[in-house]
Amino acid sequence: MNWIKMEKFLKYQNFRVDDFVQDAEFRRWVMKPDNTGNLFWNEFRKQYPEKKEVVDIAYQIVDALSLEEREIGRSEYQDSLVKLKKYLENKSVKKRSIGNFAYWMGRVAAILIIPLFLVSAFLYFRNLPEQSSQTVQYIVPNGQKSNVILADGTNVWLNSGSTLSYSTDSKNRRKVHLTGEAFFDVVKDKKDPFLVETRDYTVKVYGTQFNVRAYGDSNESETVLKEGSVSIHTTNSGEVKLSPGQRFYLKENKKYTLTEVNPDLYLSWKDNLLKINNERLQDLIIRMERWYGVKIHVEEMEQVKDLRYTLTIKTESLREMLGLMNFVTPFKYEINGENVTLNYN
Repeated sequence: MNWIKMEKFLKYQNFRVDDFVQDAEFRRWVMKPDNTGNLFWNEFRKQYPEKKEVVDIAYQIVDALSLEEREIGRSEYQDSLVKLKKYLENKSVKKRSIGNFAYWMGRVAAILIIPLFLVSAFLYFRNLPEQSSQTVQYIVPNGQKSNVILADGTNVWLNSGSTLSYSTDSKNRRKVHLTGEAFFDVVKDKKDPFLVETRDYTVKVYGTQFNVRAYGDSNESETVLKEGSVSIHTTNSGEVKLSPGQRFYLKENKKYTLTEVNPDLYLSWKDNLLKINNERLQDLIIRMERWYGVKIHVEEMEQVKDLRYTLTIKTESLREMLGLMNFVTPFKYEINGENVTLNYN
């Protein structure tokens, strides 16, 4: 399946009846079907069998709104009743105002009983109470990474020890909560901004590429912008706008700095490169634990925590990385399963 088709599938996977009815591309297919549209919607219903009934009902409603007066056969009448009865018994749709349906009802006035019944029933069941929305979570353990494509097509790379969550409520489809580190390639939508919530601030974007690091066990966090523009919204500092190549760094005291950086140093992890640039041992140990999925204990850490390292890790194993660090500052190490001990004495 090609990427364009998959992106379209993702667009429709959370649609409800009223969403399909109001979608211009869906309505165009119903009113003027062609081979391309037929192939796409047949395959969509195969990929998402739980959506087949929703698509069929939306199809009948759109068809009803565009029909000329005609005779309705008994089989069509019975089929419509069965579909609607089954849908009403098994689905609950969020309550909304009627909105554009007043216009649709005016057009339906000249149509015979079945199309009128379809639309009337639709207006009824779309006002039934909805079950509470659910929260979807993507959890990436230490030592692993993951790539997630959200419903709007936004691409997210999750680093080790990260959790990304979002609500299935359609109103919040472009809002996620992050604990950990992630790189976002956000689909552009000028009318609907994409929001990344962290413990300390919210990143607001309309379509861009950026990296956010906000682990729960750290009092510091950062956002690095690669392309486009973003704004950071904090409780203490208000709104801070970033330009490409800038790093927003929030300190433990909740004060921030905005500096010019090379984004590649902060984004390389998603390409399986761990770039260390003059980093303190204390901070490096935390990154190593997440990268390799181990627990590292440093004897008398207070005495050596400010040692600095600069190196790049590609496919090197933990033992190989420790060997590279040993060239900079000699130390002894012991690896016992997932537990590692370093001794600089």
